[in-house]
Amino acid sequence: MLAPTLIWQYWLPVFLLPLGIGLVIAKESNRRLAGKVLLILLAIAIIAQPSPLDTSIEGWSLHLLISLIGPIAAMLFGVWFTLFSGPIPVAPLPRSVRPFGFILMILSAAWFAWMLFEARPSIDGVGNPWWQHFVTSFLTALVVVAGFATAFALIMGDSRFKEASVMASISIASFILLIYLLAEGTTSDDPVFWRSASWGALGDLGGMLFGSGLALMLFITFVWLGEKRMGVPDPV
Repeated sequence: MLAPTLIWQYWLPVFLLPLGIGLVIAKESNRRLAGKVLLILLAIAIIAQPSPLDTSIEGWSLHLLISLIGPIAAMLFGVWFTLFSGPIPVAPLPRSVRPFGFILMILSAAWFAWMLFEARPSIDGVGNPWWQHFVTSFLTALVVVAGFATAFALIMGDSRFKEASVMASISIASFILLIYLLAEGTTSDDPVFWRSASWGALGDLGGMLFGSGLALMLFITFVWLGEKRMGVPDPV
């Protein structure tokens, strides 16, 4: 049975997190303010959890998230600077920040590689049990998503060979890294443990494909219902 502190200071904030994010990106200013307040309260509730992180599965997952804040933030800011400093009409950034965006993305990848091969997240010498499951699931998702993005860019895009090449490179590199981990392991983990963790990635992959397919079906259904209610348009 879950401890009351884990229910109120972990699982409840996790369930309310999508609501807070949805309110923050709303158009109305009062909803955005409510979303910001909710996110701050959720962060305070999680940080104020009295139990040590290494005493529960929830604590270990929180420790993993905290350990990944650095590379995640570097990647997000790098993508932001790179995309919005290009030739786009939506809130463009100065062109001079584009190289800095690429540097941040390279830094994020190097940081993640250093954690993977040299500095596995741990507490007092005990490795995070979620680390291998996260890495195998993350690499598997990259292989699938980048592969589908490559096919989409080639089939639906117009002169998108450069973008398709980038997505294909990400998919192939992720696949090679995943195979290397399953065959050779790392300095801190034997390949047997990586192969054991890879079975969990199959469940994540199945859930991702099921969720994506369900979301696509719901989107098509709502579009069909909306067009059906509109009726036949008047002749021009």
